[in-house]
Amino acid sequence: MACHAPGVSARQRAELFVGGLPDHIRVDVEMRRPQDLQTAMYYARAFERRVVAIQQA
Repeated sequence: MACHAPGVSARQRAELFVGGLPDHIRVDVEMRRPQDLQTAMYYARAFERRVVAIQQA
């Protein structure tokens, strides 16, 4: 909910989102330093797909 509060910058929204990710994905997304929520979500989905692909191999 804090993500939707008035006065929260795009960067802060991304940080709030990344902070709630599981550790195995969060670290990879943090290293990319997303500047907005959309980019953070894109990276999170990409790294999640990578984890799934590795588990299936």
